[in-house]
Amino acid sequence: MNFHFNKVILWLHSGEKREFVFQPNKVNVITGGSNTGKTAIMQIVDYCLFASRSKLPESIINENVAWYGINIQINEKHYTICRTALSQGKATHNYYFSSSGEIPEFPKANNKELTVKSLLETEFSIDRKIEIPFGGKMLKAGAKISLRYFLMFTTISQDIIANSSVYFDKQDESRYQEALPRIFDLAVGIDSVENILAREKKLNIESEIRRLGRKQDRIDLKKDDFQKELVDVVKRAKELGLVEPGTNMPEAISNLKKPVDTLIDQATDSASDKYNKLKGEYYRQKRVIRNLKQLKNEYVSYKIALKDVQDSLKPIEYLNQKYTELIKTSIYYEVISALEADFTSIKSDIKNRTPIDVNIFDLIREQEKAVQEIQNKLNKIPKENKSFENDKEKFFFLGETKAKLDIYKASDKQAPGEIQAQLEALQSSLDSLHVMDPTENKAMFVKLLEETIQIYINFAGDVLENYQEFHPVFDYTQKALLLRKPMTDFIENVGSSSNHMFMHLFLFLGLHETIKRKKAPFVPSYLIIDQPSRPYWGEGEKKKEKLDRGDESKIRRAFELLNDFMERIQIKLASEFQMIVFEHVPPSTWEGLKHIHLVEEFVGENALIPEKLLNR
Repeated sequence: MNFHFNKVILWLHSGEKREFVFQPNKVNVITGGSNTGKTAIMQIVDYCLFASRSKLPESIINENVAWYGINIQINEKHYTICRTALSQGKATHNYYFSSSGEIPEFPKANNKELTVKSLLETEFSIDRKIEIPFGGKMLKAGAKISLRYFLMFTTISQDIIANSSVYFDKQDESRYQEALPRIFDLAVGIDSVENILAREKKLNIESEIRRLGRKQDRIDLKKDDFQKELVDVVKRAKELGLVEPGTNMPEAISNLKKPVDTLIDQATDSASDKYNKLKGEYYRQKRVIRNLKQLKNEYVSYKIALKDVQDSLKPIEYLNQKYTELIKTSIYYEVISALEADFTSIKSDIKNRTPIDVNIFDLIREQEKAVQEIQNKLNKIPKENKSFENDKEKFFFLGETKAKLDIYKASDKQAPGEIQAQLEALQSSLDSLHVMDPTENKAMFVKLLEETIQIYINFAGDVLENYQEFHPVFDYTQKALLLRKPMTDFIENVGSSSNHMFMHLFLFLGLHETIKRKKAPFVPSYLIIDQPSRPYWGEGEKKKEKLDRGDESKIRRAFELLNDFMERIQIKLASEFQMIVFEHVPPSTWEGLKHIHLVEEFVGENALIPEKLLNR
């Protein structure tokens, strides 16, 4: 998104107007002494862009200002947004808005915040489709994303520019702390609105598939239960002679759908005969099973006995081995020959014996299966014929039967095929969705960002002192820049607020260049930096009146870095960008850098609100 500020305007109670003019594609610098109101310009911009609270100082500034305003250009369109000054330190909600960029002599409220904000969100490519992907304590999942969340990428305030761990403004506010990880992927182009919508649609389709699957399971379960109930109805109908005993279920149900008079006339008395016949077959099969099991047990006993006899004759083999040592009587050969013949016969009998126990086991299983089939038939046939006690009972049963059959008919028409068709249609929609896994994009983004930042580190060179050869590591989880020692996986604990200032510049310049390369539409193409020279001035008693020569060269390198960034954006990316920098250093610091423009120098009596314009 191309975005730049043309003017920041203040309408004073005195009737005077203060305007600060900024150039596009430049590093616009306002420099001057402390307490001259430079930092307040950042607060004015934030306030005009719908801040719900502001740190604008009441003394000197807010007490003298009636309206704050900004004149901006977004995607070739000019807008003016003005807002009445704070009231007792609290934000007001009176807005002047011009869609043509007209700057009034003195603003009058003509719009509501929601209207103006909605129009700008359209320019920021934000609509109702852009939602918070997951909730937190302050932010709810599905809530609309505010354009203000993307403004975290556009400022480096003096509060954080030298911070060793915090890189984004407003992280002391819970809402913005929760928003950063939730909008980061969209902001930098890791994810897209189309992909988020496709992912959401995928989740909805998967949820609907699960819902229909559960519905199908319930229907199937109910059908199983109803089928069991139908079995009982048919069985009772057979007991009452309304259906022939041997009739199968589909045929029985068809018969029961006949007119009531026909059902009464066709009553039969053959149910008990059929039942008794099947019961006799049942008992006969049970006897067969019992006999087979007894035969199996006897065969096992027979094999054990035969083995015992074989074992008792084994001494014959031993005697034959000791033949030369034995004293032989007249009957020795006769006895030994007889025993050998018996032993050989038993061994042969065992060897040739058919293993009938296996066959018996198969027969038993077949018979048990036949018994179960008979039992199933018996369950469907009444044991005896029954008759109605009176017409009331008869008609009550027939009415109940008819109602259940009507339900069965309706249930049958419920067509599991309808649900199946819906499931197939949903699955087809699911298969046609192209949902990108942002994990791979995330890894590629980190590589691109680190590669870009490495260029800035190389450019900064020796101002980083001990860390000039180190490599950048972007901590995606903490949204922070780290430095890795060369040829190791060791992350350095970087010291010196000067190094932290440069690391903040590296990260934000790298983020904006990467956003440009990925053509992500949500982050406006500007960056406001408050006092990059802050680490060199010191604090308290150590505060310097003038920078050391070495520190001057470092801040000069910082401006050279910003100038080089503007060159890269305009030449290599053929794009636009704007910076606004508030500083203490004199214009000579950036002398000769073609992309740096001095907006105003607050020296002497000049300030955001000069003393001569104060409303005394």
